[in-house]
Amino acid sequence: MRLVVLTTLALLAACAELREPPPSARIPPVLSGTTGDPVRFMLAEATAAFADGGRSMLGDPSRLARAAGQVEIVTAELARDPRWAPLPSVVGLEMRAARTELRAALGTRAGADPYAVGRALAAAHAALVRDDRRTAAAALDPALFEPGGNVVLARLANPGPLAQARIATALAQAETAGLADRRIGGLTGALDPDAMLANPQPGMRMAR
Repeated sequence: MRLVVLTTLALLAACAELREPPPSARIPPVLSGTTGDPVRFMLAEATAAFADGGRSMLGDPSRLARAAGQVEIVTAELARDPRWAPLPSVVGLEMRAARTELRAALGTRAGADPYAVGRALAAAHAALVRDDRRTAAAALDPALFEPGGNVVLARLANPGPLAQARIATALAQAETAGLADRRIGGLTGALDPDAMLANPQPGMRMAR
């Protein structure tokens, strides 16, 4: 019975995911790496980038553009992708607060689409890596950023303290990793009915 329930839940989740385009269709590859789970990859990078509240990124607009773009996309993905529905609601609240903090620091328009903002920041990051400030400024469209262009580039170089981004990314990374571990444990339990049973006497198999 337990195996049937777990299988049914897995199928329902798979059906929900099939109704959505895959994350790779929504997430700029420059932000998400090429292997593994793109959301967990971006969270790991963003958590490291904001570990000191953004101080290590002062004067490094390319790195902040990448990390801010990752926060935009991850926040949207956690709300959109049914895989992350079991996460505690506080994760989404903290990530949205981090997005608000970053948008205030960069002048991102409040109602801007997070995927469009993520793509713009990814393009700015890629251009800055090439030392092409003109293309980077052009990527920061005034439709998404106030007033856009070189003013936003200057903000990327000196955004001010980003304490909420530090708190939110660390929490989200821990919770998504824990969810992944629990899913692995659940699969193990489904395949091996004894895996989740406590054994009160080490060395002895629990009777059923």
